[in-house]
Amino acid sequence: MGSAGKIIRAALHAFFRHYHPSSSAASLLALPFSAAALLARSHPALLGPAHLLSRRLRRVLVAAGFPPASQLLFLLSHRLSQRACAFLASLPFSLTFLLLAKACAVHHCCGSSSPPVRPQRQWRRGAPAIAIGEMVRSSFPAMARTELANCLALLLANAAVFAALLAAFNAAAALGLLGPTTTASFSSTSFSTSGDRAVLALSAAGVIVYSVAMANAAAACNLATVVAAVEGGNGGGARAVLKAALMLLRAGDAATAVAASLPVSLAAAAVEALFQLRVARPCAASGGRVTAGMIVEGVLVAYIHAMICVLDTVVSSMVYQRCKASRSCELLELELEGKEDTRV
Repeated sequence: MGSAGKIIRAALHAFFRHYHPSSSAASLLALPFSAAALLARSHPALLGPAHLLSRRLRRVLVAAGFPPASQLLFLLSHRLSQRACAFLASLPFSLTFLLLAKACAVHHCCGSSSPPVRPQRQWRRGAPAIAIGEMVRSSFPAMARTELANCLALLLANAAVFAALLAAFNAAAALGLLGPTTTASFSSTSFSTSGDRAVLALSAAGVIVYSVAMANAAAACNLATVVAAVEGGNGGGARAVLKAALMLLRAGDAATAVAASLPVSLAAAAVEALFQLRVARPCAASGGRVTAGMIVEGVLVAYIHAMICVLDTVVSSMVYQRCKASRSCELLELELEGKEDTRV
């Protein structure tokens, strides 16, 4: 695969080249999902269940072996509970509007999804849009199955990382590295023993491992959605997730896919922070009173978030095209076909 910079430039070129015929329509389709996702992260009705889930999860992790003094425990429990509640609240929108937007973006960017050949006299104004609509409808069931498989894959990735972190903390505790800490007071200064430093070092390493694992899992899941959209009925579900993971491994540069999606992830985080600053906090400060200015700003921020979601899909489409261009992925296709023939 090419470098991450080339992939980002190709994605931006494809996004702005097809903005009027496809990207704007895809952004409008993703707008309900973006509004639901932004509201789910700040709505008071979901903050209470998120805090309750965070406390329960923290107790479970402490009982499993996490040291209570670790900042990683609070960070993971708070982040996971918040994302879980927001995900469940926006799941109906992600399975409908977001998937339709992704399907439109993929079919306009990937060359393999070009409209079928028809007689020249049948091509009139709006015929390409009808053909693209037919392709989107044909690939939507496979994309829905893949989205559910992506949720399961992310859940398994979280469980694997948690198991590795618990094993590391339990091994450190068995070796006596996380023993009871004592402090020595001298001139109003407290000096921590090696136990605190070991907890801090393991927590920092855990944050790095968790971030890298989740970034790779997210890149594979995004690529799986593109695989399901392009292949339609031939792929979808767990097969698309497995094929996406093998494509990244066979291409030999999964880190490039992660680096290419990093700017989009940072932009999405910045938009979420902007929504909290301009809409959520003023609304909470005014006692829940919503003004016309808040509504206008909220819609604009949600549209920017929808554009970022579409751009993320375009980046994944560019990664897919780079992977398909490599000879290793051709061998992967032959291996998958050979395994299916063997099963028959």
